[in-house]
Amino acid sequence: MTIKSYIDNVKDEVYKCVHCGFCLTACPTYLVSGQELESPRGRITLMKATIESEIIPDLNTFAHWDRCIQCRACEPACPSGVNYGLLIEATKTGMNEVRSESFIYRYNLKIILNLLISKWFVNLNALIFRIYNKLKISQLINKVKLNKLLPKKINELEKMIPIINGFPLKSGNYPSGTNNKFKVMLFRGCVMPGIHGDNMRKTIYLLNHLGFDVEVLDNEVCCGSISSHNGDSDMTLKLAKKNIDNFLQNESKYLLISSAGCGTRIKEYNHLFNKNSSYYNKALLLKEKTMDIYEFLYNNLPFKPEGNINLTVSYQPACHLINTQKIIDPPVELLKMIPGIKYVELPSSNICCGAGGAYSITQPEWSKKVLNKKMTEFKSINADILTVSNPGCLIQLQNGIQESSISSDIMYVTDLLYNSYLKGEKNES
Repeated sequence: MTIKSYIDNVKDEVYKCVHCGFCLTACPTYLVSGQELESPRGRITLMKATIESEIIPDLNTFAHWDRCIQCRACEPACPSGVNYGLLIEATKTGMNEVRSESFIYRYNLKIILNLLISKWFVNLNALIFRIYNKLKISQLINKVKLNKLLPKKINELEKMIPIINGFPLKSGNYPSGTNNKFKVMLFRGCVMPGIHGDNMRKTIYLLNHLGFDVEVLDNEVCCGSISSHNGDSDMTLKLAKKNIDNFLQNESKYLLISSAGCGTRIKEYNHLFNKNSSYYNKALLLKEKTMDIYEFLYNNLPFKPEGNINLTVSYQPACHLINTQKIIDPPVELLKMIPGIKYVELPSSNICCGAGGAYSITQPEWSKKVLNKKMTEFKSINADILTVSNPGCLIQLQNGIQESSISSDIMYVTDLLYNSYLKGEKNES
């Protein structure tokens, strides 16, 4: 298949676009560039020109599509209801087909994608990063001016090394003990259990405290979002089938997701299958069983948190949480339940922070532009803590406050809830 045929398969969505421009003010890459071709409307124009044979996409065309963060903020802004996520995924699959004509590209992409979704690889890197941070190698590099001798790309990647929170989360059963209500599964994902193991454990302890048994499956695989964002539809389909079978066989009442990108991918598994496929109906069953952690907590809290946290707190939503899953209020309402918290809204919180999964690695220059804008907005509200609901956002924003010398903390909403429920001081009055 050619890239034209991939886009032609979703041409109904292409022609839904009436070029009104409502998407422009929602698009992070347009907001930092002002360039039409770095907007959803511009990228759809290129798709339309491709299927109408007005252009043959070249490397320059690919660059505009590659710069899309795939935050999908254009979807709720669009009055015509264009499913932009479907369009960009089809386009990226076609791009991958063209690029895969090169054996070197095809071979390297397979290796990279397989490594990125491998638990042992993520855990190995987490160990290396933990040692790297513990020995303060980054500060040493800057002190001896070694950074000036390193290539620009190496310096950029070095600055992206994340803070490692604890050891990797292991699979297994985590019973609540007494007064248990029912059992839930917690999806680990690829990056979060290795990089943010302690944060995931806090989520489990929080669920246990509230009376829910938790199971973390050993046989789960990557949700498929990394491969789908990079145009590998075969890998995405293979991973989806494995997860559908594994999760539907489990008797737990719900599958909880603490990474918004994973949640969207799993809830949209049905889009990967023909409606006549048995997996289409299975995917719909799994969708009904899947809930984001904040969606679940907001609707199932047996009692409110009582521990005081006397801090000024704001919130940066995960793009896929608000744009595709339409989960907007629950994280904020949960924060407002915590005694002592002064909640302040972050300006333009509906705009992406620039993380975009692997986008900060594949498009570091554009990711940084978007992040800098977000940091300027965060500085303006003087908050002690900026909370998030996605691991990519946490890593990206931690890098942002370090480079901007901001003294605030970046935390998951679940971390603050854990602190209030299990660690905070209660009002005796």
